[in-house]
Amino acid sequence: MDEHIGMKESISAYLKVDKELIIVFLMVAITGFIFFFISNQRAFLNFFYLPVIIGAFFFGKRYATLSATLSVLLVVLVSLLYSDNFLIVSKDPLSKWLDVSTWGGFLVITGYSIGHLYEKKERALEDIKKTYRGILEMLSLIIDSVDQETQSHSNRVSTIAVMIAHAMRRPEHEIENIRAAALLHDLGKLGVSNEVLQKIGTLTEDERELIRSHTMRGAEIIRPVGGKVVQILPFIIYHHEQYDGTGYHKLIGEDIPLGARIIAVADVYDALMSDRPYRKGVSPAAAREHIIANASKYFDPVVVDAFVSILPQLESLTLHKL
Repeated sequence: MDEHIGMKESISAYLKVDKELIIVFLMVAITGFIFFFISNQRAFLNFFYLPVIIGAFFFGKRYATLSATLSVLLVVLVSLLYSDNFLIVSKDPLSKWLDVSTWGGFLVITGYSIGHLYEKKERALEDIKKTYRGILEMLSLIIDSVDQETQSHSNRVSTIAVMIAHAMRRPEHEIENIRAAALLHDLGKLGVSNEVLQKIGTLTEDERELIRSHTMRGAEIIRPVGGKVVQILPFIIYHHEQYDGTGYHKLIGEDIPLGARIIAVADVYDALMSDRPYRKGVSPAAAREHIIANASKYFDPVVVDAFVSILPQLESLTLHKL
């Protein structure tokens, strides 16, 4: 049985489609098809730079070079099959092949060079992203250090929220925003004293209002940074909203940003398992049941379904103290 499954997986891997390769091939094929029917073929040769540049810009030097090579092979093949009327500029065949070789050489060099610059730019962007993530993680450690009872809470919430977002098949840029917002969701607590955060007795109305205001305060701290960071502000501001409209700002259902709905589930799940001055943390099973029981009341049922789907992986990570 295992051998049969392994064979099926091997076949699937062998037959796996390289979508980028298909796109590059189609662009070259379409250009070649048009090229074949153009009377001034010499002038139209330059149109083969289009699939090469597109391949370089979107997929890197490998696909750009491949696109250039396919274009050259296509032109050479057509010139061999239709030598009587292909690129006729002189009676001398050597001149024709010299023209094709020169054009083909420049095409390959162009594809490789632009693809190399594209990959260099992508590496620089990745370095910026790593620095950005590192700064966010350091900030999350500072946030969690305010409350000794919840250290690493923000990091765990971020991990859980990202897992849920992946299960919901959200786009990568949105998942990255959710990761950042989850790391900073409690940033506003920096303005709340430990005396209030760790108070064992009942909070006064002023203290409750101070706690509730931490979402807006966190957004106010981040807003001056500007740029793409502004995109995560709604996730931070509304992560305490409840699906039935009884949260901090009384938003209801899908009026709550999806990122905030995802962080809400991750935040409550981890918070329930954490020890607090006024109670002991519950077991993962009890935290899980609380989330499931309150789908459609406190939590988005679609997000809860995604949360349930990652539970085996999540509880394994929880055992190792995320």
